[in-house]
Amino acid sequence: MTTRRMAALLAAGGLAAGLGAGLTGIAHASGSTRPGQAWNEISLPFDSGQGSTTMCVSVPDGSPAAGARLQLARCHAYAPNGTPQRWRFSGGRFHQVSNARSGLCIGFPDGGPPVTGARLVQQRCDQVPGWQLVRQSRDGADPLFQLETSGPGSPALCLAAARLSNDNHAPLVALPCDGFQDPGQLLELG
Repeated sequence: MTTRRMAALLAAGGLAAGLGAGLTGIAHASGSTRPGQAWNEISLPFDSGQGSTTMCVSVPDGSPAAGARLQLARCHAYAPNGTPQRWRFSGGRFHQVSNARSGLCIGFPDGGPPVTGARLVQQRCDQVPGWQLVRQSRDGADPLFQLETSGPGSPALCLAAARLSNDNHAPLVALPCDGFQDPGQLLELG
């Protein structure tokens, strides 16, 4: 009896250790998370042909400076050093999206208006346009969305990856929203 109990405990411990090791990789929730938590990561899940990789909107080196250019980086928001990938949503239909570490919001260079092709940066929140989460499905069952903004009289622009890559440092830009056709514009909250 003691041998069986010992074997069962060792097997359970091995299973728990294996599961724990498997959870230390990507900090990404696959469920449909809503803004309103203390913070969310904004991920761009895509298949690069080399396996599925989840990249997250990130502030390079966690910079607290206004004007820091936003980029994609491997998701690690839930790690102790993950604050550059933690984002807060405030507002109603249109959100200010601020970094949990710097307190600065996703915006355009020098606090300017939305412009096609502009490199997205973090700016003072009183200098940025509102962003709207446009869900791919109206019933909310699909977690994918586009993050959309526009200036007065200008077309809707979406946060987009300038290129899809498994490498860190892919720049984030504003591109015309494509109706969910460009995987570089499909986002998910984690």
